[in-house]
Amino acid sequence: MKRLILSLSVVGMGLFSTAAFAQNGVYLTAADFASKKLSYNDVNAHIPFRYGKVKVNDGNRTLLLDKKDVYGYRQGNQDYRIIGNHSYKVMDAAHFPIYSRVVETSKGKGRISETQYFFSAAPGSELQPLTIANLKRAFPDNDRFHQLLDLQFRHDQELVWYDDFSKVYKVKSIYTQAI
Repeated sequence: MKRLILSLSVVGMGLFSTAAFAQNGVYLTAADFASKKLSYNDVNAHIPFRYGKVKVNDGNRTLLLDKKDVYGYRQGNQDYRIIGNHSYKVMDAAHFPIYSRVVETSKGKGRISETQYFFSAAPGSELQPLTIANLKRAFPDNDRFHQLLDLQFRHDQELVWYDDFSKVYKVKSIYTQAI
């Protein structure tokens, strides 16, 4: 009997902790995103990207927010940033955010899905393609970072390499060494 109660309590704690962290909601500003402050907490944030509105179901009522008034949203344990009619997945937010977006491109006679990567120097700043030159322009006073980028990476595609052992993107590791 004690084993059964102990097992049920452990399972219950696991379910409770998963539910506590798997919140959906909307970030109204970049400051809200930086502090992880969700508005309309514990809601189902349905984001239709064809229109200029974000539809948020808040319990018994449905709200329509202008996209220009919304920074991003959280769905499950994943954050997204909204810019125009597109959502960008936040891959890593430490130091400077890295984003990704899957787009369809033409290759020969067909279309393929391709992941493009972006970054911003701060959570509220403009998105730029993740390239070595753009990183240098975004952090012009960090000469050490420039040198480490040149030493570590030959091509822009290498900037999204992930170190499984350290659990960090290599470009973030280099930036941490440079500051």
